This record gives sequence, structure tokens and C-alpha cells, in this order.
Amino acid sequence: MRAGPTLLALLLASVTTPAAAEPFWPDHGRFALKPRFILWVQPAPLAPPQRQARIYAIELARSPADPADLRLALQRRRQRFGGLPLVRAAQLPGADVQPRSSVMMADTRFDLPSTVSPLGDRLSATLGWQAVKISNRAVNATSPSTRDDLRVRDGFLPSARLALAATPRLDLRADYRETIRAYADSGTIGALGLDQPTYRALRSALRPERDSRSRIGLRWAAAPALRLGIDAYAAQVRNRLSFIDHGYLPQTMGSAQARGVAIEAVHSLSPTLQWRLRYDRARMDLEDGGRRTETRLAVQGQWQRGPWRGALSAALTSAPFWAEPGHKLRIEGGIDYMADDLTGVRLGLHLTDPDRLAATRLADQPQSGPVRAADQARALMLTAALRW
Repeated sequence: MRAGPTLLALLLASVTTPAAAEPFWPDHGRFALKPRFILWVQPAPLAPPQRQARIYAIELARSPADPADLRLALQRRRQRFGGLPLVRAAQLPGADVQPRSSVMMADTRFDLPSTVSPLGDRLSATLGWQAVKISNRAVNATSPSTRDDLRVRDGFLPSARLALAATPRLDLRADYRETIRAYADSGTIGALGLDQPTYRALRSALRPERDSRSRIGLRWAAAPALRLGIDAYAAQVRNRLSFIDHGYLPQTMGSAQARGVAIEAVHSLSPTLQWRLRYDRARMDLEDGGRRTETRLAVQGQWQRGPWRGALSAALTSAPFWAEPGHKLRIEGGIDYMADDLTGVRLGLHLTDPDRLAATRLADQPQSGPVRAADQARALMLTAALRW
């Protein structure tokens, strides 16, 4: 009976693997070996430096009481990525060539003074143009060449708008706009995983997306709580940018002529609650002779009470012909808390689910700027900000 504890002690002494054993008590008839536990203490990686967008605006008016006739805005956004310096040993040993993306936009608008128009305040006109520059520097870390950058620029993108208040309840409008969009994802995602030949093949095949659109429409206040709107447009899309499904590398898909219509109804149920119904339909005539149709039917509800506001929308869409087919039912929503005073806490929770339809972009007011892979996927984001 005494040989049992002695044998157990000899077995424990013969174990050479570092391990921690549970305490052996006389009333326990078993034990277990545990893996060794090691605690490492390391400094947290530094956050990538980022320069927030700054908008410099100049407005010229005949007097402080009159609205501005000329507006000029300049915006610049610059971001750096990567916690450790990347060394380009082939040419500049020790040089810091961290990937960087920058977007610069200049927007100029000139409003026609009401004194020039024979219709006075009933007619308003705006002329303007945009200048855009998008640059991705050192987007490919494996390439030793300093010229492997992705850069897109256009110094003149014209726009024009004409609006007429035909009656107190009916407004007519017409506008024209050209836009440009380019790939702008450098850093931790994008072309960093490609070798030099593959990256240069991507760069030579990638083109910026350019859109030109002419639109006419009307807005009718059918009742004090009901507004109706309809827009018809003709557009040309050149070198449409799209992303592979569940991927982050862009592709130039092709060009097309588009003709579409957008119908919208907005009904206010109460001062704090309203809902809207919208239908979009566009016919795309492809450059290879094919023809496709995109449709979208969406219903949205909005609620606002004090500092709280929320929105929920559901859309039934067709498959985009410039992207791989996905789910047709898309749900988006969000809730925000925004205090009325200048200081306070701002909270928000948003669910986004973009549809990738060209019709949705063309029917709205398209803007020039970068195209990111993150904007093409579902996202749930919680935001918090403190203002003082």
C-alpha cells in the first residue's frame, strides 16, 4: 500500500519537460500537467499619422446682407499608412517610403445675380468647375522604382445648374455635370501584395472613371405634407471602376451610354416622422453592343425627436451588370444622438449596404473623388465624438 505514493514521486521527478503541476492533495487521486504560461509585454504600435481634410473657402458678395455670387473651396486630404518604415534598399537605403494617399479638390461656383435675370428671384443659375488630383505614392512596396505611383488629375470638370420656380408649388430644374473618380487605397490594403510585374500590369490597365450627365426634373408640392419628384437623365460612363466580389483590387469594366429615370415621393406623417418611396430605372447601352437594365425600389423611414434621429431603409435591387451578382434585398439604417448646443457628445450607430448600381449614382448628384474598396462592402460602424 505504501509503494503507490513512492512510485508517483519517482514518476514526477523523471519528467524533464517544463510544466506546472496542480497541487497534489491526499484526498485527490489524480493530477494534470498544464502548458507553460508566458506573459509578454510589448509597446503598442503607433497609430498611422493622418492629416485631416481642411477646406479653405472664399466667398465674394456685393454686401454682407446679399448671398455670395462667387464661392471657391479648396480641400486637401493626406494619409500615411504603416507602423514600421519601409526600406527601399535598391536605390535609397534607409529611406522612409511608407505608402501614402492624397486627394486634392478645388470647387468653384458662380451664381448668376437675380438682378440680371428678367424673372428675378424665380430663376437661379450656377456655373462652376472642379479640379481633382488623386495620388497613391509607394503603393507597391515590392517595387524598387520610385515612379510606380498611381496618379490621376483633371483640372477642368465643368458643371451648370438652372432652376425655375414656375409656381409656388412647382419647381423645374436642369443641370449638367462631369465627374472623375479614381482608385485611392494605399497602405495596408490594395496592391501591396503584388509583385512588380503584376502590379505594373494592374497600373497599365487601370483607368479613372469619368461620367458626364445631363438631367431635367421637377418638384411638386401636391399637399402640405406630400412632395413628389421626377428626374430624367442621359449620361455617359467611361471606364467604370468596380471591385471583385469579396476583393480589394479594382478593375476597369468598360463604358456605356445610360438613360434613366428616378421617381420619389416624400410624405410627412408628423413633425417628427416621415417616409419616402423611390424607384430608379436605367438602361445601359454597352460599348460592345449589349444592353442591360438596372432597377431599384427603396422605402425609407426617418424619425427625429430632440437630439435623437434615426433612419431605416430597405431596397430591392437588380443585379449590377458591372459587378458580380449579390443579394438583392439590402437594408441600411442608423441612429444618432446630436446635442443642440455647440458642445457635447455625438454618438452614432450605422449599418451600410451599398448596391453598386450605376443607376443610383447617376440619378443623384455625383461627386468627384476617390473610390475605395471599403465603400463597396457591408459595414456596421459605431462613432463617438466630443465637441468643446
